[in-house]
Amino acid sequence: MGLFDFLRKSDFNKGVELSLAGRYDEALALFDRSLARHPGHADTWHNRGAALSNLGRHTEAIESYDMALTLEPGHCPAWINRGNSLEAVGRYEEALESYDRALAINPKHAGAWNDRGLALGALGRYDEALDAFDQAVHHDAGFALGWTNRGHALEVLGRHEEALDSYDRALAIETRYVDAWSLRGALLYALGRYEEAVESCDRAIAIYPEFCHAWYVRGSALDALGKHAEAIESWKKVITFDTAARFQWYYRGLALARLGRYAEAGEAYAKARESPRLCILDPGDEEIREPRERMDSP
Repeated sequence: MGLFDFLRKSDFNKGVELSLAGRYDEALALFDRSLARHPGHADTWHNRGAALSNLGRHTEAIESYDMALTLEPGHCPAWINRGNSLEAVGRYEEALESYDRALAINPKHAGAWNDRGLALGALGRYDEALDAFDQAVHHDAGFALGWTNRGHALEVLGRHEEALDSYDRALAIETRYVDAWSLRGALLYALGRYEEAVESCDRAIAIYPEFCHAWYVRGSALDALGKHAEAIESWKKVITFDTAARFQWYYRGLALARLGRYAEAGEAYAKARESPRLCILDPGDEEIREPRERMDSP
């Protein structure tokens, strides 16, 4: 390997390492430096896109993914992450096309099927979304996120017992999956099984004490049980959390409305509407952060 290639490879590898550490600005600088030396490296364009996505710069990320795909049209991860960024800016039909291109390359890619299902769900096409989630868990039976999203689609379609079973399948795989516990609690609440709903939310809160969805649902279940003082304390918890996470705004609004603070609730809902996606936590992230874009290994 010549010195030129060594330096380029070194910048690329360091950039990936920084991205994995959440240091996206620094990673972006290294990817740009690498591309200045070798602009024809598709993986660098792809990882540059992932860094931009994690910085919330989705339009720029899409351009970077497009460069990767111009150089390497069969780059499956770039098609998937391009779809993720298109979803983030509300371009769901284009996201579907991107996932379809990924699946044409790898029809067994569980993540692509799952992301396709999310885009279909955002378009209100839940029957098709369910089919996509079915494909995701068919190709990877240990895919907790796929089982959870499948459960949500079933719930929207009114197939509640199947939805509970799907959430339970997710939790059998990943016992610390906050979203599955919380969504399970919400479904149990909707079914009038309030004590079980509280227990499920408590499991979520024990893992992630600032998960506002679980606190909100817990409060609603306690209120239905006539435990009004406890319910109020649960809703008050929601409005103390950091609102930097996008999904917090929506549940903050719901809690404020429950507390009779309607003007503040309206402001929170307006903040929530600024982001297309409100809530999904990654069970594979031990710190329970929002999911990162997938990246290539060095």
